[in-house]
Amino acid sequence: MSVLASTIAGMRLLLSIVLVVTLGVYTPAKAEPLPKSLVLIDTGFDTSIEMISKSVIFESCIMDWSMCPNSTTFQEGTGAATISSSLLTAPGISHGTQMASIVISTNPAQKTILLRLIAYNSRGQRMPTSESSLIQAFKWIVSKRVELNIGAVAMAQGHHSLSTSKNYCPRVTVLEKLISDLKLNDVPVFFPTGNAGNKSRIDWPACIPASIAIGAIDAKGQIASYSNYDRTLIDFYAPGTAAALLPGGGSTTATGTSVSTVVAASYWLKLSELKPEMKLADISQHFRNTGPIIFDSKFRFGRKMDIEAAIGSL
Repeated sequence: MSVLASTIAGMRLLLSIVLVVTLGVYTPAKAEPLPKSLVLIDTGFDTSIEMISKSVIFESCIMDWSMCPNSTTFQEGTGAATISSSLLTAPGISHGTQMASIVISTNPAQKTILLRLIAYNSRGQRMPTSESSLIQAFKWIVSKRVELNIGAVAMAQGHHSLSTSKNYCPRVTVLEKLISDLKLNDVPVFFPTGNAGNKSRIDWPACIPASIAIGAIDAKGQIASYSNYDRTLIDFYAPGTAAALLPGGGSTTATGTSVSTVVAASYWLKLSELKPEMKLADISQHFRNTGPIIFDSKFRFGRKMDIEAAIGSL
């Protein structure tokens, strides 16, 4: 081989090495996966509050009425779940903002998806919400589960069934299947047991077996007197009182099974982030193993979610 040929061959080899190294250096890095998010279903939210705006990764609005910000029954994206300035002080509409602030106070790193389901008219009056809208909301959640890395769902709303039959829980097959599908994919759905003080029935949809029904604990560490009770259907109890923010500024103290529901969901995802390999059944059993039995004044009992004990025993 001539000197010239050897030189050319060497240059080709050097160029190949440079290309390999260069391509290796400039290979685009893979995007970091989203942290597990919590879907909050409620009345709407004041996303101008800094702690809430920093937590939100997505918004959606699904209603029976054409009262989403775009004046239709469906909207998704920035601002979709945000309440208008004209409704900031409407009675009842502050519930969503309160629940969101409690979630973030309980778990400051929590990322949230805000879903507005409960409509209020221009006079600040709450409008009825149908089972159909709730089903559409859960269909949307199922469709976004992977894309938004949904880790749990909390709906701090419900209604008390007036049925007096033994099997009092209304059966809505489509909704039950959606909740079961989420459960099979390790996404728990949390509902409040209700605040009517009923000691033999809990609210719907908390009574759906595939859901996680949450009762409230009072300041004495007992089952709260207002917390509805059905030992066969309640999964856990969590604190039922917490400081909360109000739309437009200000703060309040919120009390009820709505509070305990979002606190429980926050506890669940906090543990899930620490131990991502744990499945839904594993996390549930861990809380059962680490949480104490609590009672009410009539010695009714249930299992408390003790987040410090749960984390301490990992």
